Amino acid sequence: MENALFANVKKLYDHELYECVIPAASLMNTLLQNDQNVATAEMKYQVMLYLSSANFKERNFRLASKQLESAIRMRKTLVRQKNTSTYLSAIESSYAQFADVELRYRLAICFRELAEPTLAISMLQTVPSKMRTPKMNMLMARLQHHVRGKTEAIAAYKEVLSECPLSLSSIEGLLELGMEGSEVNSLVFNAANIEWLSTWIKGQAQMFGYKHLEAAKTFQQLNDTTPFRQNEYLLIQIGKCLYYYGNFVQAEHYLGMAAMVNPLNMSALCPLAVAYELNGKNDTQHEKLLDQITNRPDLVRAPSADYWFLHAQQFYKEEKFERSLIFSERSLTIDPRHIENMLLRGKLFVALERHQEAIDAFRTSQSLAPYRFEIYKGLSHCYGSLKRHKDAQNICAMAVRNFRTSPRSYTMFGRTILFYSTHPKAKKSARKFVEKSLEIDNSYLPAVALMAEIYRYDGATKEAILLLKKQVIMYPHAKLYAMLGDLLSQEKELGKALHYYYLALSLDPNCVKALQSINALNKTARSITTSSHINITCGNNSTTTTTTANMTANSSSSSVSNSASTTSRHPEPPSSSMSSSSLPANQPSGTGIANASATMTTPCGTPNHEWLLDCEETSHQDDALEMSSSPPVPQEDASDTFSEPFWQDVDGEMAN
Repeated sequence: MENALFANVKKLYDHELYECVIPAASLMNTLLQNDQNVATAEMKYQVMLYLSSANFKERNFRLASKQLESAIRMRKTLVRQKNTSTYLSAIESSYAQFADVELRYRLAICFRELAEPTLAISMLQTVPSKMRTPKMNMLMARLQHHVRGKTEAIAAYKEVLSECPLSLSSIEGLLELGMEGSEVNSLVFNAANIEWLSTWIKGQAQMFGYKHLEAAKTFQQLNDTTPFRQNEYLLIQIGKCLYYYGNFVQAEHYLGMAAMVNPLNMSALCPLAVAYELNGKNDTQHEKLLDQITNRPDLVRAPSADYWFLHAQQFYKEEKFERSLIFSERSLTIDPRHIENMLLRGKLFVALERHQEAIDAFRTSQSLAPYRFEIYKGLSHCYGSLKRHKDAQNICAMAVRNFRTSPRSYTMFGRTILFYSTHPKAKKSARKFVEKSLEIDNSYLPAVALMAEIYRYDGATKEAILLLKKQVIMYPHAKLYAMLGDLLSQEKELGKALHYYYLALSLDPNCVKALQSINALNKTARSITTSSHINITCGNNSTTTTTTANMTANSSSSSVSNSASTTSRHPEPPSSSMSSSSLPANQPSGTGIANASATMTTPCGTPNHEWLLDCEETSHQDDALEMSSSPPVPQEDASDTFSEPFWQDVDGEMAN
């Protein structure tokens, strides 16, 4: 009976019916344990090999790990016995996956899937380095990349490249660990005579070296000059570099093209979902993106970390932060090093005002991907919220040193100087860093907005107006229109201010700042009309004029209220004859204008000045410092404020 059962187990395994192998081999294993008369060591070992391999193929990793450990121990026993070498050689020649090295590799895979990377590394290290195959070295490198240190990981990656020079993942891993691009290129130059590979390495080196725009141009060169045009992986590289740089509009374009080529490529879908949110895309596009994965039964049955992240991102966009955090935790359970998920967790904690937890999340992200600017921005934001201004200073200085070719770092540093420093030279130094940002990209919206604020601090309102007008001609933005309206209100050009407020509403019907400013102008108009009514009544005692004035005030109130409530249906702003000339002679200078621009400290409804750093993202911080006519002076712990010109070291480095 045992021979017939064994033969059928072998037949099931040979036909790859692993689901059927498991119960049959289990019965055979029990039979051999209960009847020692028919059991042989060789038969027990081979049945255990069939059983462990079948469980491994069916992804029963915990059970497979136990059985693989038993098989390895049984093999050691057989090796010490006489007359078994022929048997082991025969079975391993028939089944390559039953070799000792392969069994240890599969056991390491099981440990990795069970979130036991240390055990997986230990198992791989039991195999002599000369006997390790490229796939074992690759697994070793991936496990050690974030666990034990980069020295062992670099050595493992090099072993892979020595045999497989076109291992792009190994090249990426070496560059991410800090190896110079020229050194990596030397590892593959002689082994692989492939012309485009050096350009690919250059682009990867630039990306991990914080030069994201340059990397995007390098990959674009590959896209334009090689037969790989419109390849999904090349499009993803271009899109990711632009995404890291902060150009979310173009990043969405390239990532969207990659998603069209392969709708299930998670490397494109995850950053694309974030780009949709930052670009203010409607829910329809988010839902369409989710449908691509939720309509696949295989993905739903075994959801990946990317699957849960996309759902978490959707709930974040809908401002369901607690629910988004639940899905983010699920993603983290599967892949603790999912960088997009880690950044999302940081943003979720900020939205929930759990700033210390947000700092922990961003710090973890920094250890995994220090080339992501969002980490430094998030840390600066959290430190500012907790009034830890020295920590905010240090993180901003680090960002400037790392992202030397990005306008985002200089803008963030200039904002930190302007809003958190009490030094008398703060405005001058902040201006220098913002000018450096505009030198890199003269249309970078946060830098333009911050420079306009610096002009306003210096009393150069007209220069601020000219700067913003030049920007909105090429790149219209609701928040810049609202800023223009505020500045024109300060200059007593109320008609033009109203015009720009309506332009802001045509781009963003929910722009709270524009709506509030229109209401403020409405109150100003009514106060002007009432003042005129009093003067006319007292001087001429004219009832007709009084009635006309009251009708004018009511008409003005009705017109502004209706226009504000229906602006989304009327994109063209109405013309207005209201101007500074309509002020009566006895109207106190700047009274109505001060009311109209009183809310300038919160542009377009954003609760703080954080939007100046990155207008594409919404801040949820409520207690940050606000803009005012002069840089604010922190009143909290004086020992943790910027009393010294801390920016001098960075300023000197920038000059050199």
